[in-house]
Amino acid sequence: MKFLKIFIAFLSAVLFLISFARAWEIKKTIIYPYKTYLLINIFYKEFPLQKLILALKEQKYPIFINYDFEIYKRRFFILKDVLLYKELYSQKLFYDPEKNLYFLEDNSNLISFDKAEKAVLKTVKLESYPLKFKLPPENNSLYLKVKVDINYKTHLSNDLRYTKKIHTKVLKISKTFELDEILAKP
Repeated sequence: MKFLKIFIAFLSAVLFLISFARAWEIKKTIIYPYKTYLLINIFYKEFPLQKLILALKEQKYPIFINYDFEIYKRRFFILKDVLLYKELYSQKLFYDPEKNLYFLEDNSNLISFDKAEKAVLKTVKLESYPLKFKLPPENNSLYLKVKVDINYKTHLSNDLRYTKKIHTKVLKISKTFELDEILAKP
């Protein structure tokens, strides 16, 4: 009996770790210099596409996707790294009942869609985002920290069942990239 309890606990732990391994994360990032600026492409693994589509189809609450780009200069020993640049980029998905359209609004554009699926598919990756940080002539010890947050409200539980309660969901990921290595590639 004790062996069975230990086996069930072990199996639960393994399944729990597997579920985290399949979590939403940044799969691939392509950063390349364009003139004196940086262009960034971000691709995800296990993007919460179905959850966002269903939340948007409720047509009640907007969905917010926020990108936080920070460039630091690494310092040695016990000195704190210096923040050189910070930029925020936001996307908002919402439904307008008067026009019967879904919208994607970002820092500079407003795009309309006739279906929620099309609107959410536009946010599955971030392509050619121009980071307005002017590159210094020498890139000694620079790194980029990317943070992505998705905030939305839904009546759906984690297993996508409808409930009367409104659930506020916040999904966060972050990743750090060494700019020296990226910019050194030909």
